[in-house]
Amino acid sequence: MEEILLRQPDDWHAHLRIGNLMENVINLFDVYGRVVCMGNLADPVDTAKKALAYRKQISAMGNFLPIIGVMLTKNSTVEEWEKIIKLLGKSAFMKYMPEGITTNSEFGIPWTELENFSRIFELAQDKKIPVLIHAENNRNFLSSKEIAEIDREKEAVVFIEELALAFPDLIINIEHVSTRTMVGLIKNYKNLSGSISPNHLFHCYKSVFDDHGEIINVHKYFKPVAKNENDREAVIAAALSGNPKFFFGSDSAPHLKIDKEVFKRAGAFNALTNLAYLCEAFVERGAIDKFEPFVSEYGARRYGFHLNTEVIRLKRQNWEVPTVYRGIVPDLAGREMRWRIVE
Repeated sequence: MEEILLRQPDDWHAHLRIGNLMENVINLFDVYGRVVCMGNLADPVDTAKKALAYRKQISAMGNFLPIIGVMLTKNSTVEEWEKIIKLLGKSAFMKYMPEGITTNSEFGIPWTELENFSRIFELAQDKKIPVLIHAENNRNFLSSKEIAEIDREKEAVVFIEELALAFPDLIINIEHVSTRTMVGLIKNYKNLSGSISPNHLFHCYKSVFDDHGEIINVHKYFKPVAKNENDREAVIAAALSGNPKFFFGSDSAPHLKIDKEVFKRAGAFNALTNLAYLCEAFVERGAIDKFEPFVSEYGARRYGFHLNTEVIRLKRQNWEVPTVYRGIVPDLAGREMRWRIVE
């Protein structure tokens, strides 16, 4: 097999940032039909006015349909979400990140306070607005003890179950699934699905952290962190399974090289490599027939969109990932890739 024709894919989870950083990466997303653009900026995108402005900024530079991941924050109200839905419709999803869990989540809501926002979830359920969840918990709320990063996704399961049971018709998507436990939970609830990032298919915990939990390779540091081999194999199996509950979301999250190395920012910039690596992974595991549905079909159907009609082409061709791309260290920097997107 030397060439693959692929229905144009969608990226259901990406961080495009703002300003110069956005300008440096946005062209890499033109290969997609739709991109869910996360609004966890320093000034979070959590109102209709901010969402419209962010969408306008992205549309002026990108050749794809931007869907804005509008943040659920402590400032969110039912009235504001009614306005968001009225003005943006299907081009806005709801994004929930717990307080303090990852980049720019300071305005997030603690898990234990989510019940105070139940009317907003009822609105999302009624209007069929997908709710995208960063499913990690970083603190035991009884003892106040901090939870190790490798265990944070599993520690969020109880809260996800509560939400799934409380709102049985709510479209809930667990972002960047990284554990066997979460894969199992998603399979057990009809209103749950999960996006999978190449980060969790390729990397493992021991390549990022030492035996004391200290970061040894900051350029492989993203959240949820890479897990052990047992979890990684479970996520790989879910991606290759042909189960429509699991689909592609890159979680590409660029930081300038100096910010990663000095401030240990969490995020992996994989926009250069994700489709090439996924193609390689599906081919090598004898599941190439599952590749197109995973990147081009399951997510669109989950969220009620038509399938893209254009086609892209991948060719078997060796190329080396640059060590630096426009001031950013790419994921898999220096690795030789076996597939490439071609015109």
